[in-house]
Amino acid sequence: MPFEHAPSVRAFASYRRQHNLPGLWWSATTVGHVGYDSWLERDHVMLLDFDPAVVGISSQPFWLFWSAAKERAVSHTPD
Repeated sequence: MPFEHAPSVRAFASYRRQHNLPGLWWSATTVGHVGYDSWLERDHVMLLDFDPAVVGISSQPFWLFWSAAKERAVSHTPD
């Protein structure tokens, strides 16, 4: 499956008095919505969407898991 068709592993939540500004950008590159968690991420998605060399965009398509000190589990969702 092309990575740009992978669904996001978490939702882009929106609530009152939220500090970040999440949303969805309609992408001509992927012919679908691409989620973002902040206006900075939105700006990057917009720039990627207008770049003719970009053939796919995906937002938070996977989790990273690893063990930290004392076997403590850690996870991260890359933007």
